[in-house]
Amino acid sequence: MNRQRLAFAAVVVGMAWVLAGCATPPAPDPSIAAPHCYQSKVDRYRKGPCTTAPAPSLAADAEAKLFEADPTLLTVYVVRQNWGDGANVLKLDVDGGPAIETLPDTMVRMRLKPGRHDLTFAYEGLRRETRVEGAAGELRFVRLRGTSWAWGSTYEWANEPQAEIRERARKTRLVADLKQR
Repeated sequence: MNRQRLAFAAVVVGMAWVLAGCATPPAPDPSIAAPHCYQSKVDRYRKGPCTTAPAPSLAADAEAKLFEADPTLLTVYVVRQNWGDGANVLKLDVDGGPAIETLPDTMVRMRLKPGRHDLTFAYEGLRRETRVEGAAGELRFVRLRGTSWAWGSTYEWANEPQAEIRERARKTRLVADLKQR
C-alpha cells in the first residue's frame, strides 16, 4: 500500500510540475502596441492606472532609448520618473494640441518642428507650463517631477541637467511617440 501511495504522489507532483509550465504566461510580443499600466514597485499585486491609448511597442521603446535625434526635427523627451511619484494620470499637451497621457516611470518622445514649443499639464486645477526650443537635429530632455504623500500630490517641471534626465529616461517606458508633419 505504501508503494501505491508513493507512486500516486509522484504522479501528482509530476503533473503539477508539467502544468505549472503551461500556466506561465508567454513573454509579451515586442511588436504589439497595447495600453500601458503602472505597476508600483512597492505593491506588486496592486495594478495601477493604465493609459487609454495604446503605448508604442516594446521594440519602439527600445529604439526610442537609443536617443537619436531626427535630422529634420527637434526631438524632445518628456520624462516622468521620481521615487515618490503617485499613481496619477497626467495629461500633457504640446502647443495646445491633443492631450498625451503620462504615468509614473514613463516618457513621451516628441519630434517637433524646429522652434519654440509650449508644454503644459494641469493637475487639481493648477496649470504648469514650460517652454522648449531648439533647431532641427537637436535633442532635448524635460522632466515632469511628481511627489505624492497621504495628504496630496504635487507636480512641477524640474530644472535638471540634460544628462541626468537622460539617465532617468532609461528607467522608463515609452507611452507616446508624437511626430509633427
